[in-house]
Amino acid sequence: MQGLHLLQPAPQSRHCNNSEVSAPPPTRSEATDLQPERSDPATRSEATDLQPERSYPATRSEATTHFTTHKTVLLLQVITMNVRLLLSALFLGLAFSPIFAQTFRPLAGYETLRERTAGKPLPPNEKADCGEFDLSAFQLFGPGDSRGIRVGADTTGLGSGTITYQCDGCATADFGTASVARDTLFYGADAGAEMGLDTFRISGCNDAGDCGPETTIIVLVRRADRDIDLGNQDIDPRGVIEVVVPDGGLPGGTLCRSIENCATDYPGRGQRFSFITGQEGGNDFRYVAAGYRGTDAVCVTICNEFGICDTYRTTFDIDGVTANLPFFDDFAYAGNRPRPDLWQDDDVLINQNFAIDPPSIGVATFDAVDFSGNPYPAGSGGATTSIRDYLTSVPINLQGESGTTLSFYLQPRGLGNRPEAQDSFLVQFLSQSGSWNTVFGQGGLRTTEPNNSFRPFIDTILNVPSEYQYFGFQFRFASKTSEQGAVDMWHLDYVKLSNTVTNQIVQDLAFTDLPEYLTAPYSAIPLRHLRAGGDELITESFTLAVRNHFSGVLNISRGPFSVLTEVPNSPAVTNADLTALFSGGNGVTAESEIRRTADLRSQASNFAELRNFLFNMADPEESFNLTTLYGFVSDNQDNNFANRALTTNDTVTNTTNFGEYMAYDDGTAEVTLEGNNGTTILQRYDAFVEDSLVGIRVRIPRGLRSPGSQTLRLVVYTGTDVPDTLVTTYDTTVVYAEDFHLDSLQGYTTYVLPEALPLEVGTYFVGWEQLRSDANIGIGFDRNSRPEGVQFFNNGNGWQAITGTTTGAIMIRPLLSGFEGFTTSTPAQTVSEALVDVFPNPTTGTLHLRPRQIAGTAPLSYRLYSMNGALLSQNEANDRMELGHLPAGIYILEVTNGTTGSRHKIVRH
Repeated sequence: MQGLHLLQPAPQSRHCNNSEVSAPPPTRSEATDLQPERSDPATRSEATDLQPERSYPATRSEATTHFTTHKTVLLLQVITMNVRLLLSALFLGLAFSPIFAQTFRPLAGYETLRERTAGKPLPPNEKADCGEFDLSAFQLFGPGDSRGIRVGADTTGLGSGTITYQCDGCATADFGTASVARDTLFYGADAGAEMGLDTFRISGCNDAGDCGPETTIIVLVRRADRDIDLGNQDIDPRGVIEVVVPDGGLPGGTLCRSIENCATDYPGRGQRFSFITGQEGGNDFRYVAAGYRGTDAVCVTICNEFGICDTYRTTFDIDGVTANLPFFDDFAYAGNRPRPDLWQDDDVLINQNFAIDPPSIGVATFDAVDFSGNPYPAGSGGATTSIRDYLTSVPINLQGESGTTLSFYLQPRGLGNRPEAQDSFLVQFLSQSGSWNTVFGQGGLRTTEPNNSFRPFIDTILNVPSEYQYFGFQFRFASKTSEQGAVDMWHLDYVKLSNTVTNQIVQDLAFTDLPEYLTAPYSAIPLRHLRAGGDELITESFTLAVRNHFSGVLNISRGPFSVLTEVPNSPAVTNADLTALFSGGNGVTAESEIRRTADLRSQASNFAELRNFLFNMADPEESFNLTTLYGFVSDNQDNNFANRALTTNDTVTNTTNFGEYMAYDDGTAEVTLEGNNGTTILQRYDAFVEDSLVGIRVRIPRGLRSPGSQTLRLVVYTGTDVPDTLVTTYDTTVVYAEDFHLDSLQGYTTYVLPEALPLEVGTYFVGWEQLRSDANIGIGFDRNSRPEGVQFFNNGNGWQAITGTTTGAIMIRPLLSGFEGFTTSTPAQTVSEALVDVFPNPTTGTLHLRPRQIAGTAPLSYRLYSMNGALLSQNEANDRMELGHLPAGIYILEVTNGTTGSRHKIVRH
């Protein structure tokens, strides 16, 4: 079949960290074990850098079962090809044959976390610093100033007689008084002048009336810059407020503006602020508070073309919360950031996929990525490290307490990027004098340790000395690294500060794993293919992993297993009681983890209900999800500890999609997979019925180095056991979905093929070919899902299976017939070349459209889509649209002039 080719211009990223650099920093590709070795510090104190002279009162118990959990993201850096790297690759890597055909790299951050702030996205911070004003052509005067200015008139050729001076403009000065005496212009500015220019032309003349050339002097009278205090605003931690900044009436109008933090001693981190509209719409801004108590300040500075700058200062009083004992968090909750009632920072990533066998489902990952999902600035890349991520407790009332201990579990790397020996993890206590003192330090791993080696969670207990037992005590965790991006990972779990339970014993049962998908090996499959494939595509068994953190047996009175539809208030597809799976009928023995597996098909009635729904009741023409839920009820679990915090880990869920695509992955990436120049990488799929391939959806995480304007070549092959025949190529631009919108799949780029490709029953392969370029394209790689024997590569030496220490699923999804979404990218327009300005955005109902010059004179039309791709309305584009009839949410507005178009993400409040 003839290849399909569609060339599109590359979009320009709106995130400053994605600009291509001319000399990229040395980068690691740790996930392949191809990492240059570094010199390790000679002692542990060198590795931790801030160790106190005391012994650490810690107990340690090793976790038992090697288990991988579920979901999220990791980052990129560039390889330094030295001798040690090659030796390391030969000794450790051999992840692929031949070496270097493919490379795993960390991710560059989490784009899906950006612009998700307290439910209100922040517009781009259009900071246009005025810089230094070149006023050298003017003589500067303030209102009421007066002085003489030596003219330096040219009197050459006028003889040696008396020279008199003439002043053109002195008598008509608008902003002061002027006169000339001898070779000096005397100027006095009016006391009430705001700003103005007076121009004087002065020449010297002899007695005969002959005059020399004129000397021009321009006087700029301008008032002083003003500092305007807009007062104070009270705001809750992480609260959102909009601040009105007066126009100010700068003489001559506003040339440029800037917004910046201007607090001198506020310790908060993670506060955000940005102008709400473009400069023509005013200078109001939105402020999102950090979690720290104290007084913050934001200054808006506006300047005119003659350097008069007025600064408007707003202060914000953040009154943070205070906690009491016991303080507990196992991070077993929804969302990506820590609980605001317990923690002041948003640096760490709350997730269920990076750690291996955690004490409780959900961990806090220290990943060297900031609160907004962006990598921190590049470090030295060597042994000099600095703290990147903090997790700081809210103030805690320890007044009059004694015998308090802090306990936690810690794991380096997990499924993420390993911290090296010079990296470290710290625990610090806040003294009453306000200084942070390091009380614990843990160094990283040696680079010679294989990537697939298992490091269990280790528990640590620290005594809180009496000098810290005061009202307002705080503790914090911190990670030190020298690298850039989501690297050097530490996973923290089960943090407890208590003076009653002073060891790791807690009367708690906790899930440590997520449910399996209902189908295997696919995590998503159209229902028509499932029915044709039969029972073999339904998961054979399910596993429950539960840990008892108590010193005695904890009973389970009920252990529900449910499969739920996405339809509200609809009955469950199936229910079961899993209590009998646990040892002793309903008990979990002391301080242990038990893992029980049951054959789903042996649960005759439940399997029959599930099968009947999928094979008989459900509509194969409709897309839907089924959610698997595991839960338990324990009669003697301490459900009152720390405000019922122990019950959040009693239920876990996972969702299987029956839509119009196939997938092996869980929707999030831990690393990216790159093919070197000329390499093709494919993933196998099976068509159980005749179908059509209408598009390809790809997770393209952003890297530290831009791929530039190179073409992404998507390819489709057919074959049996291995790829055989190339049937289609599709050339397109690398498009980051987050540049356009955050769709329901959170960061996948959707490419709709120009023509649907018929698929016969059998095997087909979907992937990409890395074209010649100085930067490779990385595709997301999910390390939690591990399909076997479905990935292949060819670098010119024939097709070979991908094998190695790092296994997972390539995040590329074929879109089959029935898919009705839209292409993420626009055919001929990038975000930076929008045809119209849309404002206000977010909007409460009325949206204004203002055509840009690039739109030309042709009439504009629009289409409005929901986030799932449904067309809501279309018409000619006027200067406004009414969206008040639509529910709050995110919409996609597509505007076209008939030849080009632009797409805009609209937030309706």
